[in-house]
Amino acid sequence: MAVEEIKKITEKAIKKLYKKEVDVKIEQSANAIFGDYATNIAMILKKDPQEIAGVIKSAILEKVEVVPPGFINFFVSKEYLQKQVEEILKEKEKFGALKIGKNKKVNVEFISANPTGPLHIGNGRGGFCGDVLANVLQKAGYKSSREYYINDMGRQIKTLKNS
Repeated sequence: MAVEEIKKITEKAIKKLYKKEVDVKIEQSANAIFGDYATNIAMILKKDPQEIAGVIKSAILEKVEVVPPGFINFFVSKEYLQKQVEEILKEKEKFGALKIGKNKKVNVEFISANPTGPLHIGNGRGGFCGDVLANVLQKAGYKSSREYYINDMGRQIKTLKNS
């Protein structure tokens, strides 16, 4: 993915320039005029951002620019994005799969519907969100199970049963 590749080339540039191993944080830009991604690593290291930007070269980047007070902005090339579409079509459902979960088990519990009360938007939203979250965790390598709860215990149910 673009973020990981930009992170690697930026860390490589810093290692080349300053003989330092650092963990560079790359963030998505809030505004497209500032590029696709940005880092503030030059400010953290108290180094010249122009110097770092000058060493960063990559086929995935259309341009790298520096803006005050020291942000380095990255603009991803259209060619790189087009190749990603090819990759998505080739990998199909496997595209974007991660191994961070390493087959660890996770249980996603969602919805606690009260059968004696009214259903509301939260019940629907909870089901959708819980299911999506379990899917995302599976894509990240976790073995996720889902549990849907119905609140059918307690005094209200006994009252309903006896009426």
